[in-house]
Formats: sequence, structure tokens, C-alpha cells
Amino acid sequence: MKQAHLLLALLFSCLFSPLSFAKDANLTVEFTLPELDVSPYHRPYVALWLETPERKHVTTVALWVEKAEWFKDLRQWWRKAGRSNDNFDGVTGATKRPGTYTIEWHGKDLKGNPVKPGKYLLNVEVVREEGGRDYSRVEIDLTKDGKVTLAGEKEFATSFVTITSN
Repeated sequence: MKQAHLLLALLFSCLFSPLSFAKDANLTVEFTLPELDVSPYHRPYVALWLETPERKHVTTVALWVEKAEWFKDLRQWWRKAGRSNDNFDGVTGATKRPGTYTIEWHGKDLKGNPVKPGKYLLNVEVVREEGGRDYSRVEIDLTKDGKVTLAGEKEFATSFVTITSN
């Protein structure tokens, strides 16, 4: 009986040790929407999301749209996540004016579960009505602290992602 308790205790400690859960990975994205000299200017729709290296959607980090009916305009994001039945309320916000914004992500999916440590693809898509479209993807590793660059061409300016793992 004592051996069974020890075995259960060992199994429990292995299953629920800190090593079996994702480290508390955090992303801080310094994201810049440039001032564009165009008329009419419409605030852009923005989607920021994580995928596995095999391009499977993991979670949506941020979604800036006015109404759900405009989700489809973010074509890349829509194909990966928008058609799902996920609830995006926790990451959805209004469209923004030109400027630099900080987006924080604390290592959890839309259901509040920790994302597994490892390598991911961070995607950003920016679309403006009667304007252009920018899409960028960069590999990140949630187990390593660092800073990576997101390159935008027109609809968003060069932006930076800081990764911290606790």
C-alpha cells in the first residue's frame, strides 16, 4: 500500500510539476500604424495571431475591427481562425488611429489555457478599406527571451516583439 502511495505521488509530481506546463511566456508587441497621406483614410483592421510551425492556428492575440461582419476582410486570419466558433471578445478592440500601440499577451489561448513552450509563427495582417493590405509572419520561440522585428511595407510600420519567459 505504501508503494502505491509513493507511485501515485511520483506520478502526480511528474504530471503537475512546473516542467509539464508552459512557462509564463509573455509577448509585448510595439505596433505602429503610420500616418498615411491618402483620402479617404479609413482606420485599418488588424489581426495578430499565433500558429504552430505547421501553420495551425493556436490563438488570436489581438483583433481590431469595428464589427464582426468585417472579419472576412482580414483574409489570412479569416482562413485560419475567423471561421471558427471561438469567442474573440477578450482580444477584440476598436480600430485605431495612426500611432504606436502596445499589445500584451500573457501566454494563454482564448480559453485561458497556457500555450505550450516552443516555436511558433507570429502573424500580423493589416487591411484598410479603400487602401492596402500588409501581412507579415515571423518565427518566435516562447522559451527564449529576445526581440524580433515585424516588417510592414505600407499599412503598418516596422514593429517590434519582445519575448520574455518567466
